[in-house]
Amino acid sequence: METAVLQRYTDHVAEHLVGSYSRRSAIVDEVLDGLLCAAECNLKDCPDVEEAAHRAVQEWGPPSDIARAYNDATLRLSANRLALRAVCALPLLAATWASALLGGPAGPWAYRHPPLLLIGLSIVGFGCVLSLAGALSGLRRGSGIEAASARHDHTVTTGTLTALIGLLSVLGALILLLLNRGLSHPESLDWPLVSIPATLTLLAGVYFGLSLKRFVSVVRGAVFP
Repeated sequence: METAVLQRYTDHVAEHLVGSYSRRSAIVDEVLDGLLCAAECNLKDCPDVEEAAHRAVQEWGPPSDIARAYNDATLRLSANRLALRAVCALPLLAATWASALLGGPAGPWAYRHPPLLLIGLSIVGFGCVLSLAGALSGLRRGSGIEAASARHDHTVTTGTLTALIGLLSVLGALILLLLNRGLSHPESLDWPLVSIPATLTLLAGVYFGLSLKRFVSVVRGAVFP
């Protein structure tokens, strides 16, 4: 019983949605199913199909309000996924880097640390704190019925962005340390072993960099429709 009225309504909803193509398509299908159910219920009192569809649309309200509610859910879903992935990526990278660097040849620095090591470690530590604090804050305040009713959009957004920026800072510092040590004393590294965490770090940097870009677009669409 899909009518032009219902199709126009779902098209208007789709214009305001944010997120991936699959997410938006699923939302449009869900909205259309809900409208069809409402229209079928209205047919009991109104035999005209078009009139039943008009009543269903009026019951649902403005398309922009429906899209705004779904965008809020999309924002929270994206934030929770990214925060969890950021938290999971940190111990994996730490374990692979520790294995590679500790398992390599002994370094030539008998009485002092490698160049830029302390600066790099400071950036790594600061990035880890940012990432973990942001992720845990966003997850704690951005999930559940209580959080949804309180609409902690600012907390969720800030926490997730902090987690991603902190993680990217860690990745950048790891690459900086590797380049500095490789250029100054390449013989102190087991390059086949180091290539594993280095490859993981580059892939993680690309993935989370693109994820940050996509998340910012979701935030802009959800907060500033």
